[in-house]
Amino acid sequence: MIRGKVSDFFRWIGGLTPASITAIYLFSSLCWLFLAGVFFDRMFADRPELRPLASVSLEILGAFSMAAIVYFLTATMQARHQASERRVREQASRDGLTGLYNRQAFDGFLTQSIGYAKRHRETLALLFFDLDRFKAINDRRGHFTGDAVLIETGRRLSEWCARRGEDIVARVGGDEFAVLLRQPEVPDGPSVVAQRILEAISAPFHVDGQSVKISASIGIALYPADAEEGTQLFKFADLALNQAKQQGRSTYSFYGGEWQEQRDQRVLLEQGLLRAITHNELFMVYQPKLDTTSMRVIGVEALVRWQHPHLGVLGAAAFVPLAEKAGLMWALTEWVLKATSRQAADWYSSDGLDVNVAVNISPSVFGHEDLELVIEKALHESGLPPDRLTLEITEESLMIYESESLEVLQRLQRMGINVQIDDFGTGYSSLSSLKHYHFQALKIDRSFVSDVVNSSEDAAIATTIMFMAKCLDMEAIAEGVESEAQKDFLSSIDCRLMQGFYFARPLSARDVSAFISKFNSKKEPAD
Repeated sequence: MIRGKVSDFFRWIGGLTPASITAIYLFSSLCWLFLAGVFFDRMFADRPELRPLASVSLEILGAFSMAAIVYFLTATMQARHQASERRVREQASRDGLTGLYNRQAFDGFLTQSIGYAKRHRETLALLFFDLDRFKAINDRRGHFTGDAVLIETGRRLSEWCARRGEDIVARVGGDEFAVLLRQPEVPDGPSVVAQRILEAISAPFHVDGQSVKISASIGIALYPADAEEGTQLFKFADLALNQAKQQGRSTYSFYGGEWQEQRDQRVLLEQGLLRAITHNELFMVYQPKLDTTSMRVIGVEALVRWQHPHLGVLGAAAFVPLAEKAGLMWALTEWVLKATSRQAADWYSSDGLDVNVAVNISPSVFGHEDLELVIEKALHESGLPPDRLTLEITEESLMIYESESLEVLQRLQRMGINVQIDDFGTGYSSLSSLKHYHFQALKIDRSFVSDVVNSSEDAAIATTIMFMAKCLDMEAIAEGVESEAQKDFLSSIDCRLMQGFYFARPLSARDVSAFISKFNSKKEPAD
């Protein structure tokens, strides 16, 4: 009991401010001197010769009292100074938004952990990841929503990793996070943690009354199997992250040394693609779309090609995925929009051909905040009427941007732009989007058309898409038609709009003029 009271007393003393301690010291000193003076006056009243000795004793007691107070004052100030320094160091090591460790602190922990692991022959696992398409959420829903998602991501990471006790979690970039697993249960430990992180992040985020869905991609590098130095370990985890994104996002991938050569080749190709965009190494070809009831050309689909200085002509499949990963898709699409608009306007002014030209828009570009501005600029500079331009978007765009996609589609409609859904049937389209917005056409994917004659399942899918288009008062365009049997089946289900090698391969701008003139002059429409 007494010990507890003494401890409480010293804690109380430690909690006082220096000013309070000084005030107490002065007050207690005055009281002590007054009481001591009274005591000595009475004690030595009859012996005045001892008064000097009493005075010296009083001074000595006063000095001891002062030394004790000064000691407590100095100790308190030193303790508070050290606590303040600790708080400053802690704040400097934390991310201001999420409260997680920042990149500088994480690098320090990583270096220390590698040193410890090296001495004790232990292993480490570095998980480096970012949020898939976070920029689209930030751009469309605002920074408040983006910050809320980052904060909640940090909370979920801390909650999960706190269960393990040995993990260090940090926010190392805008939407980039890192987790250091000390003493992981290799080889299964990192996989389990990565999967749990993916599950935690995939749960809906609720921000300001709205539900936001997001996913993450994770790259994993191991010490010492992959690297024995922190910077190199981070580099390899980043490579593994890119590999995870190539595998379709919302997954994790381990680093493998064999990727290094592939990555070097990819970097060279990325650098070449950037040069191609700015130095006129790209060119356009166009595949005609026909109305098979009249065999008239109703438009063309624009397809980009790359005249590579060493590899020759590359099709879109060889470099468009690369442009997506390298962050060049926006620049590539902007170039294509300008080139096709100029060409369509030139066909009209030079050849008298009124041609509708279709441009493919990827999901990453569909969510860009400047899409409408770039389209307006391309149309204005070329003089092409808006209704002569068609944008082909995928079902993925409708799913990724959800309610925002309708807003974009409505703005495009007000501009007079035609919009078609490309590769219909391969994704999980939002039927509410089909209901609320009138697309000009649904394009039946070539994967169904290619085996429509021999596969009852593909025939049923093509028929269903055709029926759906009719019910929604939209056209249906079959792409990838390569045989007369396919054409005849599609005609039997009343699909009259088609494109594919059976009619024409992608043509140069000059050959398009000749092709349209040949087909459209065969049979003029009746008055």
